[in-house]
Amino acid sequence: MAGMLWALLVSGALAEAPRSADILTDTTVPVPPAALVSVLTDLARYREAIPKTCLGRFEVGTPTSGIGANARVRYDMAAMHRNLTLTVTRADVAESRSVVDHDHASDLGFTTRWVIEPVETGSHVKVQTALSAPGWPLTAYYFSAIQPEWQTCQATIVQNVAKLASPLTP
Repeated sequence: MAGMLWALLVSGALAEAPRSADILTDTTVPVPPAALVSVLTDLARYREAIPKTCLGRFEVGTPTSGIGANARVRYDMAAMHRNLTLTVTRADVAESRSVVDHDHASDLGFTTRWVIEPVETGSHVKVQTALSAPGWPLTAYYFSAIQPEWQTCQATIVQNVAKLASPLTP
């Protein structure tokens, strides 16, 4: 039994992993960019967009909105749990392209960048969470369990931000 477990761990670790550990979401939502940015920079509202299955904790700090808004969060993806400080570090709003950065500070931190462009039907939204896969022996587990769950969570967050922003649409 122990030999089979060891063989499984080694074979999983030696399996070729995808090149990028990042989480990417690219979609269009029927909401204007300014309304999306409003939700993304107001952490008390943004918290409502994150599914409970992805989040263990989200405690909004001070200030609650705008550049410098912060929160203590714990993301729960498969067997991974990350306790981080989320801070809104960028909120560039322009007619042709808006960018919002959520920096997650810690030695295992990362940045989630939202790029939002107006389109005829609302907004084209690209979200990239820049992650690093863990080293062996957890690499294969990251790509088979954590990354897919994180991808599902991020795609759901985008749709939920759009729903929260919909009442803000004039």
